[in-house]
Amino acid sequence: MYDHARQPAEKPPGCLDALAITRAIFAVLFWPMVAVIVVVADLAATFVLFTMHPALALVTIVPTAVAIWLFAKWEQRHFRPPGL
Repeated sequence: MYDHARQPAEKPPGCLDALAITRAIFAVLFWPMVAVIVVVADLAATFVLFTMHPALALVTIVPTAVAIWLFAKWEQRHFRPPGL
């Protein structure tokens, strides 16, 4: 059984520990969540503009394509595999 007279070696986790863990998790997940929200907003804007006129969809498609191309060029410069 549990001996009430003997104290545990460590203090039980409290509210501050839970807040620290929550803050660490949100710090890690913040940018992926922002990316998901931006992609969904971009797709929604493309759909809305496409329903108005197909040429208006280029207002969102062109900047998205340029951003993907620029990211690919940046990643190619910074993370070049060895031997290339």
